Amino acid sequence: MKKFIERMKSFVLSGKGKAVIIVVLAAAVGAAGYQYWYYLQPKFQDLTIELGTDSVSITDFMTQYAKASKVSFVTDPSSIDIDHVGETSVTFLHGRKEETVTLHVVDTTAPAVEFLDEMEVTIDYVPDAEDFVVSVEDYSETTVSFAEAVGSVDTYEDRVLTVNVTDASGNVTSHDCTLIYTWMVDSYVLEYGEHVTKQDLLTAQGKGMSLINQVDLNNINVSGVGEYEISSTSGSKTLTCTITVADTTPPEVTLKEATVYLNKTVSVDSFIESVTDLSGVQEVRLTEEPDTSTAGTYTVEIEAEDIYGNVATAEATLYVKKDDVPPVISGLSTLTLAKHSSAPNYLSGVSANDATDGACAVSYDASSVNYNAAGTYYVTYTASDTSGNVATKKRTVVIEHDSEDTAALVASIASGLSNDVKSIADYVRSNASHNHSYGGSDPVWYGFVANKAGNCYVHAMCLKAILDYKGIESQLIWTTNKTHYWLVVNVNGTWKHVDATPMSGTIREACKQLMNDSQCLATLSGRTWDTSLWPACE
Repeated sequence: MKKFIERMKSFVLSGKGKAVIIVVLAAAVGAAGYQYWYYLQPKFQDLTIELGTDSVSITDFMTQYAKASKVSFVTDPSSIDIDHVGETSVTFLHGRKEETVTLHVVDTTAPAVEFLDEMEVTIDYVPDAEDFVVSVEDYSETTVSFAEAVGSVDTYEDRVLTVNVTDASGNVTSHDCTLIYTWMVDSYVLEYGEHVTKQDLLTAQGKGMSLINQVDLNNINVSGVGEYEISSTSGSKTLTCTITVADTTPPEVTLKEATVYLNKTVSVDSFIESVTDLSGVQEVRLTEEPDTSTAGTYTVEIEAEDIYGNVATAEATLYVKKDDVPPVISGLSTLTLAKHSSAPNYLSGVSANDATDGACAVSYDASSVNYNAAGTYYVTYTASDTSGNVATKKRTVVIEHDSEDTAALVASIASGLSNDVKSIADYVRSNASHNHSYGGSDPVWYGFVANKAGNCYVHAMCLKAILDYKGIESQLIWTTNKTHYWLVVNVNGTWKHVDATPMSGTIREACKQLMNDSQCLATLSGRTWDTSLWPACE
């Protein structure tokens, strides 16, 4: 050991030893300097977060010089406010050294807003910006306003308004929203038989009355069950309303008492005084078959159902008693026979039925019928039951006219008229009203006698029959689509149009005249005739 110490002293005192000592001392000084520099570097830094951040951790504040194993909170983490905009001082410990930094909570995010793109409103609506906002999501209080002042309106044109949603930090979300002004509802349900008015369809009291056509409403008010559309226009906007005419009203039923005999069935018709319904009655029925095995007084229930399934229920009284009623003769529908025909089988289809006895024999007396003269006659039928109750009933027998009768009718009418064509046409027009029938096989008889009515063809044929009788030349004429018939008549060598069909308004007055081609054409509502088939009228 002593020798080792002596050698080390010699090495240190030598030049090489001094160099080594210098190197060692320099390294020691450098290490100490680095440690001091590292100590001076900030281990924590200020932090800025967006309002709404869920949480912050200590690592969010650490710089690159911090060691996770040495850091800890000095400030209570639960006291750090991240839910409000502002600044909070936070103190940390790194080893034994404390550092204080600032947490900045900022709000730079505009509110998340769900807007209504458009809203249908009435003309008296006062705009409110809140009405256009469906939902708002933001971490601070928000206000809703229009971007600019909203004045009154005097038209129904659509209007675009900019809505601003502003949070407490001044962040703004804007959206253009459209006000769609309406004056008429989209749909309306009308009970069949009632009337819809303009006010029923308006969205605001008294606003837009002039925009709805009363004629359209009148047409719907006289229409049946169904859906109808009515349109209304203001400026460039047209609205359409679907009007549903519905029948939800059951039939009106009036019942009467009925009587049935022991052990006999009774039909629902025996109880019906009247059943009415605007749409039509589909079925009238007993809810339960009455028990007629015992004489007495009973209550029966009857249902009446219309074609739309609306049901009315009513009660009636049923008397069950012994037979004191004569048979009922049925099958006596009116018989129509040709003139000069032979007697028919008057018992064909005829029967008599008694409530107690059932079928009964029937006899008849047809001695008053004259088969050679047109007219209405009556045949008397008789039936009796075993209780001595006698039933008597008459049947109508009509002997039809023939061509001789029609000719005699025309002669009788013509003899009382002058030869003035206008006067004859006036007579036809006044004595045969208008319907849509062509008058069958004899339109002249149909127009003057059977129904005293007919369509344009019937009136034309009635007029022609009288003109033919008087020897006035005429021809039946019709439009190319055969929707109207009238005559052309040779009046003193000049052909004229004559129309004996009853009409209304200015057309009626025009048709009372003898017309030339242009005058007649003006009465036909756009229709015409094949001018090559008839003489020109001047």
